[in-house]
Amino acid sequence: MAKKTYIINLQFGTWTNQLWFSGEDSEIAQNKWADAKRELERIGDSCSNSNEFFLKAVAHFESYGFTRIQK
Repeated sequence: MAKKTYIINLQFGTWTNQLWFSGEDSEIAQNKWADAKRELERIGDSCSNSNEFFLKAVAHFESYGFTRIQK
């Protein structure tokens, strides 16, 4: 199956970072990506700093089957 790049801009307070992930290029994967993005605010609410948010966000998207790409 073909792969696709999924990109998200994270923000926690004044900190921002762009993360890139690789995943399947399918409607199912696109729906999973949309679900994961919707749940991201809940994760941010549970974090006390940007580093914690970064680590939890990466793990969150990986739990949906996306692999982080180092750019």
